[in-house]
Amino acid sequence: MMSKSASNQNDKNFSNTETARIEQLENEMMIQVTLSGYHRKDIRLTISNDSLSIMGAYTSENIIKNIQLPANANIEKTRAHYRDKVLTVTIPLRGPEEMKIHIWEPRNIPIE
Repeated sequence: MMSKSASNQNDKNFSNTETARIEQLENEMMIQVTLSGYHRKDIRLTISNDSLSIMGAYTSENIIKNIQLPANANIEKTRAHYRDKVLTVTIPLRGPEEMKIHIWEPRNIPIE
C-alpha cells in the first residue's frame, strides 16, 4: 500500500482553507480539505484536463485549490461529500489492466 500526504500546497490559494490532506492508497486517492466559512451549496468541484479544481461561490476566479490528478484516475466514479467543514473527495484509481488513452473532458462533481 502506498500512502503520501501533502499539506497546504499552493499556499497563495489557501486564504479560506485551513488544511489539506491527500492520500493515495492502493486503489483510490482521497483528498480532504478543511473549508471555513463555506456552505456545501457554495462549493463547486470540476475535473478538467488532469486536475481537480475546488471553487468557492461558483466563480472560477475564487479557486481555493487545484490538485493534479494521476493518469490512472477514474474520474467517472469520483465521489464527494462535505460535512463538518471538511470536503472529502474520493477518486478510484484504475489498475494497469484498465488503463487506456483517456481524453479529459470537463466534469462537475456533485457534493453530497
